[in-house]
Amino acid sequence: MANVDLTIDGKTLSVPAGTTILEAARANGIRIPTLCFLKGLAPRASCRMCVVEVEGARTFQHACATKAREGMVVHTDTEAVRASRKLTLQLLLSDHAVDCHHCLRLGNSKCDDLDPRFCEMCFFCDCVKDGFCELQALAREYKVDVLPFSQKHNTRPVDASTVIVRNPNKCVKCKRCIDVCGQVQTVHNLAASGRGFAVTIGTAFGKSMAESGCVGCGRCVEVCPTGAIAALEHKDELVYYAHRDGVRTAATVSAELLPELERVLKLQPGSVKLAEIAGALKKIGVDAVYDTAQAEDAARAQAEEQLAEKLAQGGPVILTDSFAAKAFLEKNFPEKQEQFLFCASPLAAFDQATEVKYDKRFAFGPVGGDAVECEKTGCVDIAVNARELARIMIRTGAEPNPKRVSGFEELGAARSTGRYGRLLEKAAWNMEKEPEVFQMEGLRCAVCHNLGQARRLLESGEGYDVLRVIA
Repeated sequence: MANVDLTIDGKTLSVPAGTTILEAARANGIRIPTLCFLKGLAPRASCRMCVVEVEGARTFQHACATKAREGMVVHTDTEAVRASRKLTLQLLLSDHAVDCHHCLRLGNSKCDDLDPRFCEMCFFCDCVKDGFCELQALAREYKVDVLPFSQKHNTRPVDASTVIVRNPNKCVKCKRCIDVCGQVQTVHNLAASGRGFAVTIGTAFGKSMAESGCVGCGRCVEVCPTGAIAALEHKDELVYYAHRDGVRTAATVSAELLPELERVLKLQPGSVKLAEIAGALKKIGVDAVYDTAQAEDAARAQAEEQLAEKLAQGGPVILTDSFAAKAFLEKNFPEKQEQFLFCASPLAAFDQATEVKYDKRFAFGPVGGDAVECEKTGCVDIAVNARELARIMIRTGAEPNPKRVSGFEELGAARSTGRYGRLLEKAAWNMEKEPEVFQMEGLRCAVCHNLGQARRLLESGEGYDVLRVIA
């Protein structure tokens, strides 16, 4: 593919034809802020945070959607561009719950002066994203102190019918949740209704999350930039049980939460070790800490036995250890139920190995899907994501410390033999469109790294012996 040459902020770049201004800038260390953009999906160009000046253009251009052209000269941080972005933020905040914007307790009128770490120690305005919110961070960056517009005090009802809580008063209409739910997961549970300033994001027919078609994957929680969609938090409850005498507590900790934990704590990537998390939980008062990798290995051991038995019966197998994928398959492909093989998830394996040993058990993982499985099956008492763990650490003074580490307890469960290796090995969710297809031990296998991949493969009728679904 031919390259095109362009200049961004005085820096001459050469990028493949078809590259957007945003992609070219990010690939070369030039920051352009975004709110609606989601890497891997077609840009919506709706939030206007990524606008830039292009010499010769009559208006600002959306960097996320404008393709680089030969000889293009782009300016990303001029006074006019910054003024436009600030106006966008002011308009968003005029229709937003802004209890975090100024410190009502201290009478502080400059959001730029607020210290997110101090906010974590205060219970006055307790948004789940306070200190980690993308809108809040941009407001501070662009010094949005006084709002020049009338503030609309939204009183839309909060939907807390499940552990995935929707607060429409904090929604910025970026539509990331719609895109990941519809385009990637193909669940199509969320959609926009209304027009212009009256647009709202919600479920079909205004149903609650509990009544809706949500399968509980939690990916909408992952991509929401504000507190509009979040997993129900249990910070105080967890600390209470961890400190309470006579209550035996245990936690399983996944290494998958480390990148997000480092991001929200503003630490260098790779700087936090899992043993430091174990040490922090011991400081908080958790009695026993297990590495989730052991539970994953135990779950694989069970899956190996079950898959061998299922293959011996003949016919293709649709395999998953995901609670959300199970719900998705049962709802959308009931005619294939004889092919289903629902194996124990790592949380279920942890439950089986520790059920009689402890009074309260906690799971520290990366996404809201664990919270849904916890709520629906009771496999653990509390599921905690990286953001919630960061807030607990800040409030209790238990941030990661290389001088405070701890080992892990032995789970004592069955160990995987490695049979069916690539098919059953640990695999991550992603937003790609094509599944991973390969041959193994005479079997044609496919690993679908999101629910959309699984839907397309199952609806295509393409032949396979074993299909694994990750949600």
